[in-house]
Amino acid sequence: MTNNIQPLYSGGDPSFPLSPAPYYSRTEDKNVNFIDDGLPEYGNYKSLAFRPGFSLQASELNEIQENFQLQMSLTISMMHNWITSGAGSLWMPWEHNSPGGEGGAWTANNHPPVAIQTGIGVGGGADGAGHSQEKVVSGPGWRGATPLHPFKSPYQQPNNTSNMNSVFVSGLVNNRLTFTFNPGWWLVEDKGHWAGEDMPEGVSGLKHWIYLKTPIVSDDINVSTSIGRYITVGLKLETSYVECGTNPIDGDEELADNATGIPNSASCGASRYSVNFLGDIQETNAVVSVAIPDANSDWSVNHPDFVIRENMNPVCVVDTTDKEVRYMNNLLITTY
Repeated sequence: MTNNIQPLYSGGDPSFPLSPAPYYSRTEDKNVNFIDDGLPEYGNYKSLAFRPGFSLQASELNEIQENFQLQMSLTISMMHNWITSGAGSLWMPWEHNSPGGEGGAWTANNHPPVAIQTGIGVGGGADGAGHSQEKVVSGPGWRGATPLHPFKSPYQQPNNTSNMNSVFVSGLVNNRLTFTFNPGWWLVEDKGHWAGEDMPEGVSGLKHWIYLKTPIVSDDINVSTSIGRYITVGLKLETSYVECGTNPIDGDEELADNATGIPNSASCGASRYSVNFLGDIQETNAVVSVAIPDANSDWSVNHPDFVIRENMNPVCVVDTTDKEVRYMNNLLITTY
């Protein structure tokens, strides 16, 4: 089965410019993987970690170039998908109030704000409804996990799952909501380990584009007002170093010298720094982390309780009073 890796389109395998012989870049195989081969492993290799005493492969230099091109292309595509100054094809069918009336009817789980017709990054409203300062919509790329597009995919191809929102929120049942984070490209951020009043251990703030291969579904989350007004839901990351070799835990034998097109296990090169969502390739239910700030704290995207959790990447916030679910930049996902 072909993975939906839009905005990229496969022209056949290999299709990246430096993937064919004699260049043998591994970016396509390890970071894009056009064809879902049913195997559980998935690379999302973000950096090459060169080690003293190991040879430098020409294919590794080509991989660095393609990694950079991939990250840049996805960032530009994200900005185009999220930031708009008015009605346009990328917002159909969500822009049902636009002057041209391009969009269709709302559904319970496909309900962005009417103020979207004035564009992201403004505080204006529509039909006389103004925004309060706390709900002014900003751009994407907050300190957490941001999908490539906010709602349904604007890209078209035969296997396009265009009826699938990046984040799907179930209907309210017994004061509980369930969140589904759907496959595709997500911009994520390394997080240090928050320990009370101490500063995080390890770097926080480095961003990476990673591909989510399978949907991640949360447990039922209690959204009653007794919990607190704001509840932020996010995804956890797992980072690791993958070395050349056959070790089933932290090894990848395909990282051996591939100058002939076939890995030579007698000649290993650089390791890889890998970033994945916890729960995407591991069997675990620890995939969603809920952050609830102090009841007396003002809402802020930069609030420590939202921003720095142990590998938590906030995606959206539930307002239990107004019964809304918004992305961390305040763009409305749905009401309930």
